Amino acid sequence: MSPTHPRNPRVAFRLDLLAVAILGAVLIGASWMRPQSAPSEPSRIATIDLEKTYNSIERYSSTLASIKSMGEELEAKVKSAESTVKELEAELESYQTGSDAQAAAIQKLQAAVGEFRAVEQFARAKIEVERARALRETYIAIKDAARRLAEREGYDYIMLDDSLPEMDPASAQRTMQQISARRFIFASPKSEVTEQLIALMNEEWKAAKGG
Repeated sequence: MSPTHPRNPRVAFRLDLLAVAILGAVLIGASWMRPQSAPSEPSRIATIDLEKTYNSIERYSSTLASIKSMGEELEAKVKSAESTVKELEAELESYQTGSDAQAAAIQKLQAAVGEFRAVEQFARAKIEVERARALRETYIAIKDAARRLAEREGYDYIMLDDSLPEMDPASAQRTMQQISARRFIFASPKSEVTEQLIALMNEEWKAAKGG
């Protein structure tokens, strides 16, 4: 058998280098053959002034008008019950102390006072419930209209610009809480779509009312 010759270091280095070059070419070719994903487009974001929206849409104004009318009717009932109490108080003074008529008048007055307090509490609770319902239902309507506006105009997000409302400087702690609760430091007026949203909602409200 012929003796094994040692491997030439220079030849081995060249072979290794050639193998690396071939492998690199294969990998580069594979990357060229792989379909390239399209670059993602930046999200389109718009903002609205929520307080202005509430105060400018006819839907909410109409609801508040109905609540005001209801409140006036309830207030009339409260005043009627209060007047009854005052009349019975005045009538009570005409009865002889300790008489059966006075005792009956006192019972009648107590019942009237209870009725007055019940009517007053009911009126306050009813108005508060209706106001809360108006806020909630209007907010749901605003969300739905904002979604349709975003789809129409090609926005990915429509967000509330909470940098607009003034802060209440009641105390340092309260002011810091208000600052920490905010998410926007600045929003460009170019991105605001409040007026578009208001116009959309008012047009739809007018059409729904047959105007």
